[in-house]
Amino acid sequence: MGSLRTLFAIAVVFAHSYGYVFVGGRNAVQLFYMISGFLISYVIVERKAYSSIKSFYINRYLRLYPIYITVATLTLIAFVIAAFVLNKNVEFFSIYYNAPVLANALLVFSNISLFLQDWVMFAGVEQNQLVFATNFFKSDIVLYKGLLVPQAWTLGVELSFYLIAPFILPKRKILVTLLSLSIALRIHLIYIGLGRQEPWTYRFFPTELALFLLGALSHQVILPFYRNIFSKENIERYSTYSTYFLIFVTLVFWLIPVNELIKSVALFAIFIALMPLTFLFQSKRDWDKWVGDLSYPIYICHMLVIYVISFVMGKLGIENTIAFSLAAVAFTICMSVALNAYIGKPVEALRNKFRKAN
Repeated sequence: MGSLRTLFAIAVVFAHSYGYVFVGGRNAVQLFYMISGFLISYVIVERKAYSSIKSFYINRYLRLYPIYITVATLTLIAFVIAAFVLNKNVEFFSIYYNAPVLANALLVFSNISLFLQDWVMFAGVEQNQLVFATNFFKSDIVLYKGLLVPQAWTLGVELSFYLIAPFILPKRKILVTLLSLSIALRIHLIYIGLGRQEPWTYRFFPTELALFLLGALSHQVILPFYRNIFSKENIERYSTYSTYFLIFVTLVFWLIPVNELIKSVALFAIFIALMPLTFLFQSKRDWDKWVGDLSYPIYICHMLVIYVISFVMGKLGIENTIAFSLAAVAFTICMSVALNAYIGKPVEALRNKFRKAN
């Protein structure tokens, strides 16, 4: 699972620097929601790793916040240098200059705390007023450009998952009921047309909740099924086959000449079925876990890297899109290794102490 998570993160880097590669940006984000549901169900239902809901919340926030705030701070420094030292026009600052007070308050709060970043995708400005927007691009001011780490809107969705997870994941009937309601809501939104357009396609928490809950059911239903029917020797073999099969599918998915919707549904179905085996694969292999630990910093830091590289390559007069994207991926991986070494690992040690103390 670790290698897959990192490949999904790299797919998002390509999506923002080049285009559709591997599983594409949207599929990668939604697969992350499934993985999150599986892992949170594992720590809450199977391991019972937290003695209280409060300790769960604190631990999850520690997982996300330190690397996020480090990258957000570095991004702000980069913007300040670009605007006041290099005299470049930085759109980030113009958003705050032109937006109304309530919009600025939303942006500042979400940039500092991580909360409500997904709400920014459903907000717009009309006649100098903050309003609900069914399409954030159709706004006098495109507010998401005031986010220091614009891709971190997914963390706002994740925090919403975490908020309700301790109350619903241990209760199968509630889980299945919410799953059914979430799927029904998505079908309704698609029927009325909203579900086919941004930001409703994969940013709306109530519909994305289904993916999180499917991941949880993959842990609670499919993993025990595999453990019951396979011997230890066979499950080890099948977990290896499944992981490498999914890695292969991830690498070639964008090249398969099939309708995109059909491909995505098939990908999600296969992933739900095989995710428990990839989890068992990672649990026995430290290298896969190490690779997987890079997925979050890759995801969080890549827009900053893209911003810096676009400036440098512009100065050098290099316009090769493929070279730009490959450079973005390479430098993003390098920065993520540093973030994981100097921020991620110390914080993980703190989280482990916190878990043991509780």
